[in-house]
Amino acid sequence: MPQPADNGIKNRLIEPSTMIAEVKRLLTAGVAMDQIAPELSKQFYIDIDLLNAVLRVMRKKMSARKQDQAKAEQDPPNLDDKAAA
Repeated sequence: MPQPADNGIKNRLIEPSTMIAEVKRLLTAGVAMDQIAPELSKQFYIDIDLLNAVLRVMRKKMSARKQDQAKAEQDPPNLDDKAAA
């Protein structure tokens, strides 16, 4: 990731909403979960406790989403279900 061009001055990443946005940005860019902290620390001073909390919640959501997708793939739609028609 490119370094900011403002004489090496880093901003603080201490707000939960901003932290979540940056983590989501990195995840969509294909950065692995275990590489998020090093990547963020290149650009920001980070609150590591907040980052750990955000990553914990993200992992839970991703795990729940994977379980829901797996369950949806295993359960074929019921053909007798009139509401689905």
